[in-house]
Amino acid sequence: YASEELRGDREFVLAAVEQNASAQRRAPEELRGDREIVLAAVKQDRHALQHASEELRGDREFVLETVKQNGYALL
Repeated sequence: YASEELRGDREFVLAAVEQNASAQRRAPEELRGDREIVLAAVKQDRHALQHASEELRGDREFVLETVKQNGYALL
């Protein structure tokens, strides 16, 4: 229930995602394209990759990195 301003703050979103991967879903699109935020989410929840930006999901190197973080990220 954070304000729009806080949900757009990168450091706030990263801290939230490090505690609970589902916080990524409420982040604006540009932060769902942030590699560090998405990797932090995937470490906790293999389903987090589905909430990443389309650009990140299409980036082969990034997807390989998520699989290294969580081997179930593609399932």
